[in-house]
Amino acid sequence: MRSLKTPRGGYDGKGVRIVHSADEVEDWLRDGEVLLVEELVEFRRELAQLVARRPSGELALWPIVESIQRDGVCAEVIAPAPRTAGKLADLAADIAVTIAEQLDVVGVLAVELFETTDDRLVINELAMRPHNTGHWSIDGSTTSQFEQHLRAVLDLPLGATGCRDPWSVMVNVLGGPDSGSLADRYPLALNDQPTVKFHSYGKQSRPGRKVGHVTAGGDDLDEVVYRARAAAEFFHS
Repeated sequence: MRSLKTPRGGYDGKGVRIVHSADEVEDWLRDGEVLLVEELVEFRRELAQLVARRPSGELALWPIVESIQRDGVCAEVIAPAPRTAGKLADLAADIAVTIAEQLDVVGVLAVELFETTDDRLVINELAMRPHNTGHWSIDGSTTSQFEQHLRAVLDLPLGATGCRDPWSVMVNVLGGPDSGSLADRYPLALNDQPTVKFHSYGKQSRPGRKVGHVTAGGDDLDEVVYRARAAAEFFHS
């Protein structure tokens, strides 16, 4: 059993198939697609390490985060990732720095990782840009990934990447057939969760499309998760 990916158009679970034989990708082969074949690994969770690099070589890293996927789409991000202090965080940082330096990256790079059941960190994908797993940094970090990206591209000194709160939780808002306008739901959501930050992307809603996100921060992870999910739920029904 292997994982197959198309080189173009793959995101949020699209362009990826778990297959046992070539018959299961006959349509891709018929179209002459160049495919990437990967080992299918057993993993405990998905992690992401974001790093920024400027042309002069300065680098800055945010804390490693955990991303929770549902149906191939990132649903939630916890920053920093629980149970990652020490060796695991150091290894993720080393991987990201090595890639950024060897590829001469300018700007923000997201390195998506699998923490495997046999205690390895395996690179899943690279995103050479600000990334969904870094959206928490808008409200949760001293310097957001978007500000940092501009600093890096302009070769300006990079900003600090510390956390504003011990925990930040970002929950994506996905469009759906009955989601309607997000603006119509803001009054109730803002009133119910006044400490949560709401972001709308101004995109037309369609099933499964990321149309916004919410971010909560605080000292107690369980309470922060609750507030973020409660806020996002106003836009999911």
